[in-house]
Amino acid sequence: MGQEAAGKRDAVFFDLDDTLYDQAQPFAYAVEKVVGPIPHATAADLFDTSRRYSQEIFSALRNDRHPTREMYIRRMQRTLATYGVTIDEKTALALQHVYGTQSKVAMKLAPEMERALDWCAAHVRCALGIITNGHEAPQRQKIEILGLSRWISSDNVFISDAAGTAKPSPEIFEMALAHAGADPTHSLYIGDAFPIDVLGAHSVHMPVIWFNHRLRRAPSDQFPAEHEVHTAQELEELVKRIVP
Repeated sequence: MGQEAAGKRDAVFFDLDDTLYDQAQPFAYAVEKVVGPIPHATAADLFDTSRRYSQEIFSALRNDRHPTREMYIRRMQRTLATYGVTIDEKTALALQHVYGTQSKVAMKLAPEMERALDWCAAHVRCALGIITNGHEAPQRQKIEILGLSRWISSDNVFISDAAGTAKPSPEIFEMALAHAGADPTHSLYIGDAFPIDVLGAHSVHMPVIWFNHRLRRAPSDQFPAEHEVHTAQELEELVKRIVP
């Protein structure tokens, strides 16, 4: 668990996907472009369903393996089947391609997130950074599209593909903290995924804001996050209170 210390924060690190930006919007954009509108399914519905069918992909990434073509096909077919839509392998691959290469036009920072980043950049002692799982090139591209270099320098971005280790392993958090010269108990991590972000940060005794905007349940057998918020506005307000 994190041990939150009083005083100025050494460092604040953010997760990227579905924390700094709403990942549901790019996925919904890709679905509509390739398949068309899905009745009775919101952007959040489609994204949450895709996450349920993404575990083998996430497992591959955590174990430093590249997900296979078949994994992506299964994810897209099972996601759409949930809403009564059948797609063939060619359409599933087209959907994955658009999601991976074109859907970033739907990617943006919320105004509240921009203000939270402004605040952190002005108040941290050592570094403001990102710790994210994924492949180097697409994650760097997202960072560029979102304009995050305004607040975060490239050497404070830690991507599992380049780091050789992935969240929730403590190694990637330790790498980021060591580079920043930061004490974990005087730092802060902000992420949306309890098993990856909260447990990972806690493994190095770093306090966490769990940005639980998908309203997921925390595991009952794990120590809770020090802070939990459900909207970008709540996150902005909390950051301004606890990042002095």
